[in-house]
Amino acid sequence: MKLKILALVMALTSVKVMAGDAETNRWSFDITPYLWVASIAAETSLPDTPPSTPSGVDRFDTRISAGAMLAAQARYKSVGMAVDFAWLRLGTEALNPGPAFSAVDLKSDFIHTTAALTYRLPLRGKFHADLLAGARLWNVNEEITFAGGALPGFKASGDKTWVDPVIGAELRYDLSERWSLVTKGTVGGFGVSSKIAWEVFSGVDYRFTDWCSGILGYRYLHEEYDREDFKFNLDTNGFLLGVGFHF
Repeated sequence: MKLKILALVMALTSVKVMAGDAETNRWSFDITPYLWVASIAAETSLPDTPPSTPSGVDRFDTRISAGAMLAAQARYKSVGMAVDFAWLRLGTEALNPGPAFSAVDLKSDFIHTTAALTYRLPLRGKFHADLLAGARLWNVNEEITFAGGALPGFKASGDKTWVDPVIGAELRYDLSERWSLVTKGTVGGFGVSSKIAWEVFSGVDYRFTDWCSGILGYRYLHEEYDREDFKFNLDTNGFLLGVGFHF
């Protein structure tokens, strides 16, 4: 009798553990740091400068001086939360600052962070599709420095933050057990903050192991914002390389 009770307890315990494992397996987590080697065309309002500032200083040579980018997602069954963070610092120098100033330098920090709820459509086979809806936060900070020449030097700075609603989708097609094609796009703004904001990414994903993968593709981002005497038009595009960690 004792042996039967013991066997029953062990069986119930085993069922409970298996149920717990099944519940745990419904959760998945992805973290993907990435590098975006992009060209940038930006038109933006400079910080307030004195009326005497010569018009020749509005022509700049721009370069990327720093950046940090990370995408992450948590999913339970078919519902999830995705976050994409990117920070980019640009350094610019006036091509023709003198003789009024010996040098004109502009430092620009761009931060855009997208947070969205996702839903995986109940599809079978090699094709997978996720819908997403959320918001994208932009922060643009600029600081311009005029080094003294014929005129005395000075500094000026400006800062602007806004939020755009976004919707989009991510499509994936499994070529094999390890290779997949990936396309993702979002559109937003709709006049709520920006006039229009959209981006598209297309690339390939390779699964090294169950917990690690690599992704390579091309990304294009467009943003149009013009409110309260602040203008920011951005077009940036280039190759993206990332390494994903999956749990």
